[in-house]
This record gives sequence, structure tokens and C-alpha cells, in this order.
Amino acid sequence: MFNNHRSRFCGFSASRGLEAARAYARMGYPVLPLHPGEKRPHGGLVPHGLKEASQDPATLEVWWRSCPEAGVGILAPEGVLVLDFDDPTAWEGLRQEHPALEAAPRQRTPKGGRHVFLRLPDRVRLSASVRAIPGVDLRGMGRAYVVAWPTRLKDGRGYEWEVPLVRPEALPPVPQALLLKLLPPPPPPRPAWTPVEGASPKRLRALLGSYAEAVARAPEGTRHLTLLRYGLAAFGLVGHGLSPEEAEATLLEAALASGLPEREAREVLRWAREVGEPRPLPLEPSASLPPRVRWAMNRRARVKGVAHE
Repeated sequence: MFNNHRSRFCGFSASRGLEAARAYARMGYPVLPLHPGEKRPHGGLVPHGLKEASQDPATLEVWWRSCPEAGVGILAPEGVLVLDFDDPTAWEGLRQEHPALEAAPRQRTPKGGRHVFLRLPDRVRLSASVRAIPGVDLRGMGRAYVVAWPTRLKDGRGYEWEVPLVRPEALPPVPQALLLKLLPPPPPPRPAWTPVEGASPKRLRALLGSYAEAVARAPEGTRHLTLLRYGLAAFGLVGHGLSPEEAEATLLEAALASGLPEREAREVLRWAREVGEPRPLPLEPSASLPPRVRWAMNRRARVKGVAHE
């Protein structure tokens, strides 16, 4: 039924979609056909949506010969992060803050937004459902596709590359300062009965134990990110006196108990230590304690000329 359709979308070439799909696939990006003039997967060709994204030349041939007007969607592989800027001002602000983004492969969207392609560190995964920066969605990573050139919408607007796409391994890495913004924030320390002088090793061990408990109980599908989150928090306690070896051994045991493969767990913890240890986690010993406890601690502190609010 699709062979009888003719191209109607403002000069869209019937062969251009197939050639673009082939080019993306050769570079290492699975693709899928989209409904002509729309952004959703073509239900008649890929009824299971992005799960059927492919790099197989024969499959691509069948899809675009069946519907030459189909748009092209790219499902970037697991190690590739695509920053989807819906708001043009969000792109302008972030590229000023992180100038390295200028060199990354970039596509302009019909509404003036951008798709920016970056490479994640080997040991890091992010959740596509997290929106850590206003106006920016996380795509790619093998879980969320983006619409790509030469797709055009029904009103004639299309997608255009401003900086050409390259193979996944040739993409620039996510700037570390930006990556830290995209990770979940470390969990707040639990309330504890601590002396005014500061956090004791006993309290640090208690915090580590609570982190390990959360890692061990993480449900399937969240284990990697949970270990990364609490790993950053635990190694952020090293500057307060926690042994990094104790932190690594405790969290590794918890990760294995959750069902995470040992190699993956060790890689996550290695990266968390590299990033978390130089950034001490702020500790507020008395801020979240009950009022009567704070009063007693402040009474003791006033003797030394220090009060806590």
C-alpha cells in the first residue's frame, strides 16, 4: 500500500531518506522510519517502535522502498548521550557555560532547538526520564530516539545538521562539569547525634551503611544509577575521614547483593571515586536534628562561643 504514495512534503526526496538512513547506519547508529510529516515511528513498518531500530541494509531498503516519504529517526547507542534542547535559550546559555559543546555534532530542530551528540564515560549511565536542566531532555543511550535530517514535518519545517554527525567513538566526551549536573544529587546525610566539633568516624560509618542498604535494595533497572548516586556520596565523605577502601568494599558488596555484575559495579565505583573524592559532601551535623537536641548542643556550644541555628 505504501508504494503508491508520492512525496508531498515540501521537496522531500524519495531517495534522500533511504540514503540518510544508510549513512547513519554505516556510522554505527540504528535507525527507524517515521510517519511521513510526523515525529512518531511508522506503525505499519515498525509496530514495536524504537525496539525495531536497525542498521541492517536490507531492512532499511525494505522500509524506505515501502514508504519513500518516511522520516528518519536515530536511536543513538548506549554510550551516546543526545542533549535535546526544546528551548533555544537553554542551548545558548549552556554553550556559553560549556564552550566545548560548540564542537559537538549538532542538529537544528524545526522550532529552533538543538540535538547535541556527546560520548558518555564508559562507566556512566543516565536516565532518559531525568530532566536535570530546564529546557533539556536526555535522549539516545539506546533508550530514546531523536528525529533526524532529512525529515520534514507537514508544515515544511525540517531538521538540519549544523555540525556533521560522526561515529560514536569519535564524539567528544560530555564535559565533566556538565555531567555532574546531569547525575542525580547525592542523598542528604541522615540526622545523627553528633558532637558540635564535627562528624565522627562512627557517624560516617553509619552513613555509609545507609547508602549500602539503599544500593542493596535497588530494584532492577535502577541498580547502576543507584550505585553511582550513592558512590558519589560515599566518596564525598572521604574528606571528612571515611576510608575510601572501606567505602568501596562496602558498596561493592551491596551492589553484588542487588544483582549488579561485579565488573560493572567495580567500574561504577572506580569512576565515582575519581569524581566524588575531590568534592567533599557537605555535612550539617545539627541542621536536621529535633529542636530539643539542637538546643542542648547549642547550650554546650555557647560555652565555646559557637551557636548553631
